[in-house]
Amino acid sequence: MAQKVQVKKIQAPAPGNLDTDIDFICKSFGYFSQRDKQDTAGKIFRLLVKEASGKSPGLRSEDIALHLDVTRGAIIHHMNNFLSAGLVVKERNMYRLRCQSLQRCIEEVKEDMERIFKRMMQIANEVDERLGNYYR
Repeated sequence: MAQKVQVKKIQAPAPGNLDTDIDFICKSFGYFSQRDKQDTAGKIFRLLVKEASGKSPGLRSEDIALHLDVTRGAIIHHMNNFLSAGLVVKERNMYRLRCQSLQRCIEEVKEDMERIFKRMMQIANEVDERLGNYYR
């Protein structure tokens, strides 16, 4: 379940380029920043999305680090962010996209957020009732 999700409204890319489409999703979740000068988050996300379409059980952080020529520490840092957002799951020592389909992955994160908002609304309603504040 998502614990921390950031969503940004950005301009959609021109259609037809797989990598820019994947980057759009990654950017929309706020994973491209000025501090990430080597585009590590984007490289990891593109790799995970492409791996998800196969029958791979996932990737180890060491394998990702070797494949992308970055430190394992950088991989772990970005994976923890993806895990926190609910985009990636870790099983044993393997990381993979939450679902085989990127669309389904996003739907599940949305469902997580909807459950959180529903609970927040229930509690807000209880607070308002106790305080005598009514909203129509």
